[in-house]
Amino acid sequence: MLTFSNQNSVSERTSVTQNETLPTDAEISRRVMRIRSGWSVGERVRRRREAEERFADLMDKLVGDTAA
Repeated sequence: MLTFSNQNSVSERTSVTQNETLPTDAEISRRVMRIRSGWSVGERVRRRREAEERFADLMDKLVGDTAA
């Protein structure tokens, strides 16, 4: 004799959504400024140079991709 199970598979179950709000741009800016306030001048300079290098590398790759 066959038995039948009426259980939903895991993929068919609906998940409960969470009402999570994302921080506003102003809140993000406040957090960044609070973090940066603890940096030394040397660290600020180093981070700025690294960011400029990463941006230049990104631009080189993007221009290289369009030229190819």
